[in-house]
Amino acid sequence: MNFETAAKRISAAGLRLTRPRTILLRLILESTEPFSVRTLHERAQALDRHIHLATVHRNLAEFVSVGLLDEIPGEEHRLYALHTENEGGAHVFCLDCKAITALASVSPEDQAVLSRLLSVHGFEASAARLLLSAHCTKNRADAPTFCPDEDA
Repeated sequence: MNFETAAKRISAAGLRLTRPRTILLRLILESTEPFSVRTLHERAQALDRHIHLATVHRNLAEFVSVGLLDEIPGEEHRLYALHTENEGGAHVFCLDCKAITALASVSPEDQAVLSRLLSVHGFEASAARLLLSAHCTKNRADAPTFCPDEDA
């Protein structure tokens, strides 16, 4: 998604594209991994863009409500990611180090089973994100992870 498309979605929802929203939207579009409110706030501060933490919270909630972001529940805080149509992402949230690891090896057969299960319960599988929670083994250098508390 590009800035113009995201800005149109925000405007179509009746929200003005204010200075803080513009800054946050640009930071979100540059993100390659899920991010927390705190992480996004710190990124804005590092760029000398002074936005209150409450403003970041409020705008991320609005971006979720207009379908721009997906909210990923975590144990202590939520993470956010740019909404992607038909993504079918599967991730594991580590209960110990709070890292998120993408499960790139989910087979088409497993995705079909998940789609049927979601459909039976009245959910649309094409935009589903699967997030499992588990304890990891320490020092897993082989797996790509994103830790929300890392410096951006």
